[in-house]
Amino acid sequence: MSSEVLRVSNLRKRFNDLLVIDSISFSIKSGEFFCILGPSGCGKTTLLRIIAGFEDYEGEVLLKGEKIKKPGPDRVLVFQDYALFPWRTVIGNVLFGIESKLQKREALKVAEEMLKLVGLEGFEKSYPHELSGGMKQRVALARALVCDPAILLMDEPLSALDAQTRMEMQAELVKIWQRTKKTIVYVTHSIEEAVFLADRILVLSKRPARAKALVEVKLERPRNRFDAKFTEISQKIYDLLKD
Repeated sequence: MSSEVLRVSNLRKRFNDLLVIDSISFSIKSGEFFCILGPSGCGKTTLLRIIAGFEDYEGEVLLKGEKIKKPGPDRVLVFQDYALFPWRTVIGNVLFGIESKLQKREALKVAEEMLKLVGLEGFEKSYPHELSGGMKQRVALARALVCDPAILLMDEPLSALDAQTRMEMQAELVKIWQRTKKTIVYVTHSIEEAVFLADRILVLSKRPARAKALVEVKLERPRNRFDAKFTEISQKIYDLLKD
């Protein structure tokens, strides 16, 4: 991690007269796993949508020095509901983002590499309804990665999974991030998930969302949820959210 890829300065967002985000500032380094954490309904998803280019805003949001004004292929969103096309196979879903940009053989090769990366080799011809929740999320992740975005934006992507699958997918996501060296901006309301995943955590207040703290997680990977330091950081964040 070195160069800055995203800078947010004095960000404010209103829906009509309702202020939902108030004067938030932070920056993200290239290759960083950055979590945005806060209570439900505080504005986390709105902040992610601003970075994606789907919302107007006041203040400044710069991607590699350029102001974000609209969506672009350099930012890809991964949602909690997978958003897969049920009529397409696994490989068809992954191909969707690149089939119009690359020649068929090259696109197929890249898509197959992404499926191997997320552990779905052999499921190319399966359909979404034949997959478990964790497998569907792997497909969604492969479809996002195949576009080679500068930033991967993830909006509570594991929240629909059962507890065991969610923990397994968290560990798998860290491995994929380490292999791809992608910059990830990850929204969650789970303290444990944020501490397990993130290099740094932006802790937001209740609406209107304000930055309460930027917590650096200096823990070796793979992380142990039962480690005393892990618990200490989690407690610190819990106390911040409680105030």
